[in-house]
Amino acid sequence: MFDVVIKNGLCFVDGEFVQANVGLEGNLIAYVGKDNVRGDLEIDAKEKIVIPGLFNAHTHLAMTLFRGYAEDLPLKDWLEKKIWKVEKLLEPRDVYWGSLLGILEMLKSGTTAFSDLYIHMDEVAKAVGESGIRAVLSYGMADRGNKEKAELELKIGTEFIKNWDNAFNGRIKAIFGPHAPYTCTPSFLRRVKDVARELNTYVHIHVAETKWEVEHVKSVYGKTPVRLLDDIGFLDEKTVIAHAIWIDEEEMKILKERNVSVVHCPISNLKLASGIAKVKDLHDLGINVCLGTDGASSNNTYNLFEEIKMTSLLQKVITGRADALKAKDVLKMATENGYRAYGIKGGRLEKGYLADIVLIDRRKHNYCPMYDPLHSLVYASYGCEVTHVIVDGELIVEDGIVLTLDEDKIIDKVESLKEKFQAGTNFVP
Repeated sequence: MFDVVIKNGLCFVDGEFVQANVGLEGNLIAYVGKDNVRGDLEIDAKEKIVIPGLFNAHTHLAMTLFRGYAEDLPLKDWLEKKIWKVEKLLEPRDVYWGSLLGILEMLKSGTTAFSDLYIHMDEVAKAVGESGIRAVLSYGMADRGNKEKAELELKIGTEFIKNWDNAFNGRIKAIFGPHAPYTCTPSFLRRVKDVARELNTYVHIHVAETKWEVEHVKSVYGKTPVRLLDDIGFLDEKTVIAHAIWIDEEEMKILKERNVSVVHCPISNLKLASGIAKVKDLHDLGINVCLGTDGASSNNTYNLFEEIKMTSLLQKVITGRADALKAKDVLKMATENGYRAYGIKGGRLEKGYLADIVLIDRRKHNYCPMYDPLHSLVYASYGCEVTHVIVDGELIVEDGIVLTLDEDKIIDKVESLKEKFQAGTNFVP
């Protein structure tokens, strides 16, 4: 007798879809197979696709508050003329409500875990605890050449890790999050990495997101961002970099040699006109590529199914090959690879892995006719097909309803905060 049994689902196991039952004990998968197993809670999945939970590997969660606030701008203008100004108005409780809204959206579209780099991170951690989702959280640090600021930023980031790492039955993993090589000096980045090694934790950072960033870093330090980070000993298997758009073949080989994971955020990259990462080349080199949405103000959703499809399509276009990235590859990027990037044993329907699981209604018009569930899932999903979400062995979403959160209350609260940001920055659409 298992705690939870998912019965007769079309399950994604070892890269293939097979009819199977899944048994859960506590927060782990204890059985995957065809035996007629029983559970205290049994979920009928005979009309469902069953997959490992999606992992959104790069977010700025509370930027739901600025969804639609700064549009049709390149990254540098988007940050300097709009986002950094309005972020000065953020109070801790604003981040709490914005985070709840982001979590609500992710859960309803099949994301069971995410990595977030932002400010007022205590409030994000509280939202994670209440909602039941899994998260890798980091305080976004930037010293900008100021020694006093560097000390304060490192102190805040370190205290956050000590206060929240392994909280809520291990659902929170707290790590370091220096912003980028153009906002953090090499000396500061060295210190961050040294403390990360002392605490045996990970570091997540933006790297080579725009051509401007690469040229700026070269003009200041005489090296591209990846080469700079490598020269200061920053890159290793516990480093996760977001974007990596403007890198060359030698830099890709450096990332491979150092076992660095890369988070690809295709829709945000397109929307900000940042560029298209060479994901096929990274994948072919054996680099662990995972997927993220970036923040809701540059995307504008946290729907990872959009990223899955876009990742495949973009690589087909830039390589001129329809088979550049296959459906199986991108689904793995959105599940197992995200968990692996942060050293978490999840993202697979396999005994001993975390019980983070998503059920999807396969009797939807956009899946009909279903010749191959893998192709239907990757190329025809909207995200609204998700019916059930299990995180850490707990049923969090049932029949499309998030059981742990008050959806109407969250939406009303965030909508009411809009006036504050409009008034505070003389907002012009």
